Amino acid sequence: MGINSDVEVYLCSVHLIPTGEPGVCSECGRELVGCHPGDPDDPCRRPLMDQHGRILTRAPLWWLRYSVTDLAKRFQPKD
Repeated sequence: MGINSDVEVYLCSVHLIPTGEPGVCSECGRELVGCHPGDPDDPCRRPLMDQHGRILTRAPLWWLRYSVTDLAKRFQPKD
């Protein structure tokens, strides 16, 4: 278990406004989404890239796993 593996970040799924506590977005009133972004050196914190290292999206893999699960699985690195 890493140093930050129990850290949870709460984000608005529309505005991506981060906070450390659950609640609602101050902009739109939507319920905030709780996510575990992983340790600082965890590869899930990097943007999604193809096999040539080209960035496919600026969103980190942990967010894609939550928001567009099928896409994240399709591009999941093979171990």
